[in-house]
Amino acid sequence: MTLIHCLPKSQSAIVQGETGQLQLLHNAAIPELRSHTVLVKVAAVALNPYDYKLPLYFPSPGTTGGSDFAGTIVAMSPEATEERSDLSLGDLVSGCVYGWNPETPENGSFAQYVRADAQLVFKVGSYKLEDAATFGAAFATLSLALWHSDFLGLTHSPTDPLRNAPSQPIYVFIYGGSTATGTMALQLLKLYLTQPECLRSGYCTLAACSPRSFALVKSYGADHVFDYSNPDTPSAIRKLTGGALSLVLDCISDHHSVAVCHASTGRLGGRLITLELPPEPRPGEKRRKAVKHFFVDGASDAHQSQH
Repeated sequence: MTLIHCLPKSQSAIVQGETGQLQLLHNAAIPELRSHTVLVKVAAVALNPYDYKLPLYFPSPGTTGGSDFAGTIVAMSPEATEERSDLSLGDLVSGCVYGWNPETPENGSFAQYVRADAQLVFKVGSYKLEDAATFGAAFATLSLALWHSDFLGLTHSPTDPLRNAPSQPIYVFIYGGSTATGTMALQLLKLYLTQPECLRSGYCTLAACSPRSFALVKSYGADHVFDYSNPDTPSAIRKLTGGALSLVLDCISDHHSVAVCHASTGRLGGRLITLELPPEPRPGEKRRKAVKHFFVDGASDAHQSQH
């Protein structure tokens, strides 16, 4: 283990108490460094819906909260040093962890120090720490939702973009395109990190949002935008895609959004990824068996995929 300085014997952290209420402890243990991890001195954190839902619906007394963070690397395991040669002690990084986790109750970002998987942190560059702290769970969620084989399983990415135009466009539909996660998804689907002559990630992006957000969503990379509240939107999408839409990310995940996503996919169905557990169908509501539902929980699933 490589340390930037001697660590204190304890830290302050937000922990779930026995009654389920959150409490600030000033004698909490500092997470021990494990293989393939780094220890970060936290400078900024961000809030996610996850941060109130887990303690509320799945209480785990004694667990430390928080997912997103940004701060300074103060310790690195030998494995992390070898795997991430681009990282060094003193680097400013951002990332996410699985807070409120009974398997690692001492670790969460709502603390002075957090232990993170070396593969789940990145340098913040020119970003302010307050801004960089908002990236971790969002990137983890979208990396899984868009590219992991258990979810949409897209084959082209910013680091491996499509180099030749496909005979038929590959459509990806983002419902909730103006949300924080939706705008980030659109950018990732249009981003390229290799040769500028490449076709970026290679996908034709569709987005549903409010008409007042059309310009915003287009500025983030949507090729086609639709009014989420227009009952003709599914038929318009089917017409545009020739009934070939099979890849859908639902950033809202309520009854209306799920219904629109189902109705927009082609005859052969496809994959629908939701960021919340999809609600149970209402009486008389039909959902197509050809459309397979998957729910992604960024911080938790990213943690599990690394172990």
